[in-house]
Amino acid sequence: MTSPATILIMNRLYSKVARISSFCCLRTHQMASAAPVESDDIETCDTFHGIMRHVMTITDPPISLLLIRHKPVRTSADASTQRQVPMHSGAKAMLVYQKSTDKYALVVLPAHLSCDQKKIAGVLGVSRSKLRMATESEVKQITGCVPGAVPPLGSRFPTPVETLLDEKMAQSTSNPPRVVTNPNVQLLSTNDPEWPTDLADSRLPEIDSERTDFIHFNIGLRTVSCSLPFSDYLRLLGESNYRLCDISK
Repeated sequence: MTSPATILIMNRLYSKVARISSFCCLRTHQMASAAPVESDDIETCDTFHGIMRHVMTITDPPISLLLIRHKPVRTSADASTQRQVPMHSGAKAMLVYQKSTDKYALVVLPAHLSCDQKKIAGVLGVSRSKLRMATESEVKQITGCVPGAVPPLGSRFPTPVETLLDEKMAQSTSNPPRVVTNPNVQLLSTNDPEWPTDLADSRLPEIDSERTDFIHFNIGLRTVSCSLPFSDYLRLLGESNYRLCDISK
């Protein structure tokens, strides 16, 4: 006959095994649930290709544009390091969602600043409680890009949205990147796999390296950045597609 002490020990052992089993099942479920997220991180060139095709349609005068390839970046700090330009000259683009109108808008500001959601809500004419940042899956759906690759060009997305451009962006400019100073960065070539095949015979206009009014941003891919004069950025965006406003802090 099993003694009460033995029964007590066995019950404790069974309880411990059950807790371990439950934890393992939970971890398996969490891992299974998380697995699909990895597919959302896969990049496509569609948005980049669409922007470049639009660039080539602007000819009087042509857009002055420098394209560089670098290691994948996700944050503004990483991008600034790869480009070797001041962080304030980077254009940070974030997608926001308006719950009351079921609309999205793109917020663009100097990379060293933070957005002020109360100001953004005021510009959009909605209450602060009706505004939120877009989820990663929404970013992919609207912009065609993964986070870190979104360009500040809401009008050029697969689903075009209005761009709210912080007024400080016009003053946050710099010289174009000096590619020769960074061995990990190189000029994008029309022979590179990212380049649109239908533009294989096209040539990008040369840039004036002495100008100091360039802004810099990823142009649809985490591995490709562009630099262009602020005035050309506005031309590429389209006069009717943005609002200059105070949305940073």
